Amino acid sequence: MKNFIRFFLILLLPFIVSCKDKNDKLKDGINISNSFIEDLDFNKYKYNGEYIEQIEVSSLEDLSFRNSFFQFLTSRNFDQGQYEQVFFIKLLLVRIQQLDDIRSYYFLSLIFNDQNLGYYLEDYELDLFQLFLYKPSYFIKGEYKYKQNKLVDYINHNLPQALLTNKDYFDKNIVDINFQKDALLISEDVVNKFSIPDLKKRIEQCEKIEAIFSPSYDTGWKNKTIMYYNLYRYIDDSILNKLDKNELSLYNIKYRPFFKSYIIKGENIEYFIHDNDGYTNLRKDKNTSSEVLEKINSGEQIEVLDQSSDWWLVKTKEGNKGYVHKSRIK
Repeated sequence: MKNFIRFFLILLLPFIVSCKDKNDKLKDGINISNSFIEDLDFNKYKYNGEYIEQIEVSSLEDLSFRNSFFQFLTSRNFDQGQYEQVFFIKLLLVRIQQLDDIRSYYFLSLIFNDQNLGYYLEDYELDLFQLFLYKPSYFIKGEYKYKQNKLVDYINHNLPQALLTNKDYFDKNIVDINFQKDALLISEDVVNKFSIPDLKKRIEQCEKIEAIFSPSYDTGWKNKTIMYYNLYRYIDDSILNKLDKNELSLYNIKYRPFFKSYIIKGENIEYFIHDNDGYTNLRKDKNTSSEVLEKINSGEQIEVLDQSSDWWLVKTKEGNKGYVHKSRIK
């Protein structure tokens, strides 16, 4: 029996080791070609003779190892072309982008809290804000699990001012803009600067609102039209079904107030299909020859996502998205 157990362990040992290697190194699960941060170069920076990306994540959970590693990062001289600290920060950001390993949040928080390393992270502020919008539930889970809140507090304080637009801005610039529903607005120009393709795609599916700016110094004394996306529903949809009871409580207490000062109250107009034929077609594109995705009965309520052309992008109660001519909507 002992011989059998020994044989069994010898047989499985390579598999066990390979599983550990496969899942526990900083580089594991990362596709450099899909990194939202440029110049993430593997096989370049070393710590104790080992490439940094080859360090096991579990090693960084060990306080002694982590302190020694952070001291090493602090000792590197950025002015002398020693970029190990920057590489590690970029590596953590990309891990958050591509993986759901919550430990990366913990390490990034410790970097932010470190007075010798935290200011390097500020150079990647836009990347950090993108990640929060891309995975807001990830940050909430990380804060709740590790009780590390300074990083998220920083995001909460700075993201709205950096990326969002509030009512005061529109009032000061004399802007013609209509809000049918409550809105949390981010401009199309800002979204175009994002480098996470999936994030841009998700935001571009949100309601689109047109703002016409009156002539001013900022607009070159000409009327200017700027398109905005409404993130009001997007935030909740990205969070609510991914949190447990305790995490959701943290979200309601701490995060909702973060958005509150930038939420613009709308008229909350309801839209319905009105067609003398008794129904209208939901089409894939903006023309009458386009594929019919669904027949929507007259009197049925719809959600309008974009009304910037004669064909409005709408969402039906079945969850289908497509185009309906504005003449069929009341």
